[in-house]
Amino acid sequence: MSKSLKKKNHWTNKVHEAVVTRGKEGELGFELKGGAEIGQFPYFGEVKQGKGLIQSGKLAQDELLLEVNNMPVAGLTTRDVLAVIKHCKDPVRLKCVKQASVQADMVSTRLEHWIEGRAEEMVIITPSEAQYKSS
Repeated sequence: MSKSLKKKNHWTNKVHEAVVTRGKEGELGFELKGGAEIGQFPYFGEVKQGKGLIQSGKLAQDELLLEVNNMPVAGLTTRDVLAVIKHCKDPVRLKCVKQASVQADMVSTRLEHWIEGRAEEMVIITPSEAQYKSS
């Protein structure tokens, strides 16, 4: 297959940027779902009209969130992605890509393999262990 044909159909050519600012209540106007804690990349849930101001680009429900202000967020937990967003000053630049069902399965599978490969490095402390260690 020719290089130009491969490049034309590659998902990276479909990545787009949306620039958003916070609304009056400090919200950016979207719900964040997914996250490494459930073996998924972060993606947008409901995009709420009027909560945040989209300066350029667009946000759509179920799009994957790849970067926040040029910081890759793929592989982070939802809590960590929200922390990154919280500490960004306006305007916030979001790199996103629409996920097709085939891409979503492929991405989810790759993330699961990445997490499995790092499982030995991860330390998970349950609440009961945390109480024990703090005593």
